[in-house]
Amino acid sequence: MAMRLLPSLREKKRYLAFKIISEGTVSRRDFVDELARSASSLLGDQGSSKCGLKVLSFDREGGIIKCERTKTAHTRAVLATINRVGGVRVAVHVIGSSGSVKGAGRFAETGGA
Repeated sequence: MAMRLLPSLREKKRYLAFKIISEGTVSRRDFVDELARSASSLLGDQGSSKCGLKVLSFDREGGIIKCERTKTAHTRAVLATINRVGGVRVAVHVIGSSGSVKGAGRFAETGGA
């Protein structure tokens, strides 16, 4: 049986709410693939694995990404480098950052206001 870390020893997470402006529809699978490709290209394999990127929610207008708290700036840079997803031109903008999923969801609902 694997031992679990105590909550005080775990790395803290950040949740980034983002919106997508695109010329067409973007699927979740294509976005996740492009996110991994951009992270690997910008940060390298080791750097992208240290970011711990995970797409928690996604719809055609945006979503929420989880990352390590110390790698928030790197995650923002990776999102900024995405300009094409599945052959569709896109722009990805981070509209808010939070320490909880609920807080990031509020950013996503209000559109960053």
